[in-house]
This record gives sequence, C-alpha cells and structure tokens, in this order.
Amino acid sequence: MRSLGVLRRVSVQLKGRNVFYQRRGVSSVSDTDESIVREIPNKAPLGDLRPYFKHVHPQEHSDPLEDSDAEIDFLHPDYLQYLAGGLKPQDGQVQGVETTSGNAQEKKKENVVRQVGVEVPRIVTSKIRRPGVTSHFVQIRDLAPFHAVFLRDSCPCDQCIDPSSKQKNFQTTDIPPHIRARFVKNHKDGSTTVGWDNDVPGFGPSHFSHFPKEFFETNSSHNSILEDRFESEKPILWNKSIITSRLVYGHYDAYMNNDAALYQLLRKLYLYGIVLIRNVPESDKSVERIAERIGRLRDTFYGRTWDVKSVPEAKNVAYTEKYLGLHMDLLYMANPPGFQFLHCLKNTAEGGASIFSDSFYAASRLEPSEFNWLSHYHVPYHYRNAGEHYHYRHPVIEMKRDPNQRGRIANVNYSPPFQGPLVFPGEEQKRKFNHFMSPFRSFAAQVENEDNLYEYRLQEGECVIFNNRRVLHGRRQFDTSAGERWLRGCYVDTDVFMSRYRVLAQKRADHDLLPVKIPKAKSPMFRRTPGSQEAGESEQAPNSEQASV
Repeated sequence: MRSLGVLRRVSVQLKGRNVFYQRRGVSSVSDTDESIVREIPNKAPLGDLRPYFKHVHPQEHSDPLEDSDAEIDFLHPDYLQYLAGGLKPQDGQVQGVETTSGNAQEKKKENVVRQVGVEVPRIVTSKIRRPGVTSHFVQIRDLAPFHAVFLRDSCPCDQCIDPSSKQKNFQTTDIPPHIRARFVKNHKDGSTTVGWDNDVPGFGPSHFSHFPKEFFETNSSHNSILEDRFESEKPILWNKSIITSRLVYGHYDAYMNNDAALYQLLRKLYLYGIVLIRNVPESDKSVERIAERIGRLRDTFYGRTWDVKSVPEAKNVAYTEKYLGLHMDLLYMANPPGFQFLHCLKNTAEGGASIFSDSFYAASRLEPSEFNWLSHYHVPYHYRNAGEHYHYRHPVIEMKRDPNQRGRIANVNYSPPFQGPLVFPGEEQKRKFNHFMSPFRSFAAQVENEDNLYEYRLQEGECVIFNNRRVLHGRRQFDTSAGERWLRGCYVDTDVFMSRYRVLAQKRADHDLLPVKIPKAKSPMFRRTPGSQEAGESEQAPNSEQASV
C-alpha cells in the first residue's frame, strides 16, 4: 500500500474567510484580514477543526510496510478519495489539500496540491495499532482497502439479513460513524471474518461479519459488479446491413417450454434490442402468454393487451391506415414501458411493413457536442385525449446513473407524434432551444437514414419483441380495401425483463439449464429471413459496432 505523503496544509473556506490548517515547519501563509492560519500539531489530532465541523476526530491508519508500533503521518490514496467524497460539515468548503508525495517510508519532499472543492470531511493524523485495520478502511489480503461502513453494511450473517425474506434487519444510518474493525482474520478457503468495535446498537461483541471469497471478488471492480448482475455485456449496435444478417428468431414451442431457449432469445434481445418468434398460435391470447413467459405485463390506459388495426375516428395514429413515423411508446409517462410485443394475427392488406431503427447506433454517430446537448435538453411529450392527460419531459439521450456503468446510454427518448411544444418562456430557454435544434436534426437524420432502417413485413404467426427504450418503430401506410391487418400487443417493464434474464443467466452459469432443442421447420412460417440467425446459433459480434455507450 502506498501513501500520497505527509499532510502539510489544508485550506478551508469558512464563513467567507480562508482558514489554513498547516503543520509546523511548513512555510507560513500570510495572516491577513481575509485569511487565518491555524497550526496542526505534529502527530496530534486536528483539534482546531472540532469547533467548526462535525465528525472531526483523530483517525488511525496502518500500512503493512510500516512497523505496527510506529507513528506515521500520511494520507492513504483511498483516504484522499474519501476526502473528495466529503461528509457534510456545519459550514465551510475544502479548497485544497497539500501533501508530500511518495511512499510512507521514503517521504519524498515533492509538494502535491489536491484541489477537491467539496465539503470538509474528517481530517486525519494516524497511529498504527495493527496491520490491516484502520478506522475508515479495512485491508483484505492484497485487494484494495474496503471502507469499514461498506463492509459492516454488507454483513451477510443471519442476524443482519433475515434468512427467510433476505431483507436487512438494520439501516445503513444505524452504523456509528466511528465504527472500526477490531480484527481481520483471513481463512484458507479465501473467506474473511471481521470483528467490530463501536458496532451497530444491539449487536454485541459476539457479532462477527463473515464474508466468502466471492464477495470480495464481486466487489473489487466495476466490471465484476456488472458481471454479478449479468450486465457486463455491452449492447451490439446495428444498422440495416448488420441487423439483416444478425436478426435472431426463436420458435414458439421452444420459447414457451425450454428455459435454455428462453435464455438465449432474451440474451439476443438484451444485446440487439429486437428478436422475432415464429409459429405463434392464432389466438388473441398468444401475445399475453409470450409476455408472461418473461413476467408480469404492464397495464396502461390501453389495457393489458391492445389491438393495432384500422378503426373509424381513431384516438391514436397507430389505429389508422396512415404512415406511422419512427417513435417510442408512452414517453409522456415518467416510466415508459421497457419492451413491446406485437403478434401478427392477420396481414393480408397491401403495404403495412414495419420499420425499425437502432437509436443507440444513431446516437453513436453524433458529434460529441451534439451528443452532449441531446443528453441535457429535456423534450416534453404529452397525450391529452379520450379523457386522459399525460405529460412528461425526457432528455433525448438518457445516460446510466450507475457509477459502474458511467458513459453508457440507458435509454433514448424520441417520439415525434407525441411531442409537446419545445419552446418555453424566457430568454434562457430560447437560447438553449437554438443550440438544441441542430443536434436534434442530426439525430433525426441518423435514425431515418435508409442505411439505418430495417424494414420487415410481419407474417401471420410471427411476434416481434423489441426494446421500447432503444429501438424506434414505425409502419408504412397500408390499404385494407382488399385485405386486413391486425396486430395484438402488450408491454413488459425493463425491471421485469432484467429480473427474468438474470435468473436464467444464473441458472446457465450454474449449469442448470437443459440443452436447447429447436424443432425443424415444417411450415412456411419458419422460412428464414435472408441472412438471419436462429436462436441458439453461435454469433460473432461485429467488432466495429460493439457498443461503447
């Protein structure tokens, strides 16, 4: 473990005045009306800070390179990260942290200034009591130190986690701010036991936290955390040529009766955002059965299931014969449905081909400045008809908030038919609108580019499933004078889909899924889209289109 050097000076903005806390021997800062200098006693608590800030206490740190009885004064790199995270003080902001850099033993003289610009947390001096144990961090083997509160909060014992409900029996805020590891014991099987001082009230000295080896492996990196949630694979972006050769379809019987087949199709849906199921029975209940194979349906004011067909005086453009441009459904809601299912029951009308476009691919083609504007400007959507009044605003590009997936797109929100007025009162809004329109046009041009559009005329007995937060869908105009076009649809939320996907992925990881048996084609319904892929076949993702978002 390496340190970032001896703490030399901390500058704090306190009630409009600059206060410098520095050690003896550090060149002095002039004491003017605007600044105050407070001396930090060597190898002593920062007592001067206590009157001004909460949670300022002497801290104890250790370094395996040091003798366990030695007194040292340095900031561990993880502690600086903690310092930047900050605890709320009564008032004041850290302006900078100055240390000497280098190893705790070498103590090089090079000065390093750390601008953190956050509210003041605890400041430390340190006296080592035992290797592997600190007040804020616990060293586990050769891994990076783990925060003591994180470890205590993650305790998996039956006293902390109810064995039946799997729910916690205490709150994170119940953990005392000065909890520390009393001891750390590493076992031969890779597991670790930690004992605590100043534990959660109600947990006596006999309470220990025992962590299996897998716990530390899972929580040691961003990617391992994502792998544990089966979210490490990035979506595969596509245009017309890519999806034409990679479109995956499954068979209804295998999908409904074989968990391995279901998992493989859901994985393709996770990666590409669109799949097809064929040989679906001609029943108005079939789409509901297909969706319920994944989980609970999303009920909306359209109902649990709904029909897409031409009707007089339609309350939605989808229920007409007109061309329906690329869009996403229900963006006028705070939480639009994640996945849409459309089962083709009748399609003898002229025209009416479905069109799809990968909005993630379109976003990846934008200039960085365009991408930035679309991820910050919120577009209003509304539905005010038939006794309903919905309204919500979304950014065009919505980024993931999970720090483990920083830089990845979570959703795209684009639905011109249901878009509300863009300009709002005020000069600032007008200025932002002017900057926004050029990127907005660029995005529209990308999603509507013929090279990026996949057009497919659904056949009777087919069901298309697509990610409503990623894949835009639309429809060509059709003529019912000599035929009929009838689709039946429903929605499933993203959380429901991901839960089912994770459960099946875990079964597969545990070798608990039977092999897939795909029936041979016996009817025209199984005819293969040119170049398409059958669920279960191996794939080689196009490297150039592997998502970086």
